[in-house]
Amino acid sequence: MFIAQLAWQWKKPTLVNNMNIEDKSRVLFMKYAIPCAGTLVSRGNIKKKDVDVLIDAVKNNKSIPKDTEKVFKVAFSACSILAMDAGKKKIDADVIHDYYLFKHDKMIDMRYEEMGDFDPDLCRIRPGVVKKVLHGIAIVENSAGSKKYRTNYCDVKEGDLVVTHWDFVIEKISRETAEKMLVQKKKLRVI
Repeated sequence: MFIAQLAWQWKKPTLVNNMNIEDKSRVLFMKYAIPCAGTLVSRGNIKKKDVDVLIDAVKNNKSIPKDTEKVFKVAFSACSILAMDAGKKKIDADVIHDYYLFKHDKMIDMRYEEMGDFDPDLCRIRPGVVKKVLHGIAIVENSAGSKKYRTNYCDVKEGDLVVTHWDFVIEKISRETAEKMLVQKKKLRVI
């Protein structure tokens, strides 16, 4: 039902664009959304220098301009629908985690089928284990193998369980969350 609602919403965006996000959850949303900005840059929806400013703002706990999250239309719409379905007046951290950790893969597949201008495998959000950390880069082992990820958003150490998106470590997660994510990804056949 969620995907059908979102597909309909793309045709009527004003309903979800009126949804707000909790102030304390804006940084979390941006941590998950910013890695997708490369696609928006290539489409001409945002400039790279603006993305760099956003990365710096999130990394250094600076002010994020009002409504910036709405640049990420699909993710913001998806989170808005999930919040409304949960009877919430605002998007909060639970909604953001529900979307990005458990519903994002379906959205990627839908959007890739429609747009075809990004690598859906790179866009998948994956749980992983930090194997090594060197100068702002973490080597993380996840279902994509062992790769380098930027640590702009959180301090990590060897052995931490984390979530990755594109080339970023987004945040640390619990073992229970990592296991739930893996079950979901196996069910969707994306790992």
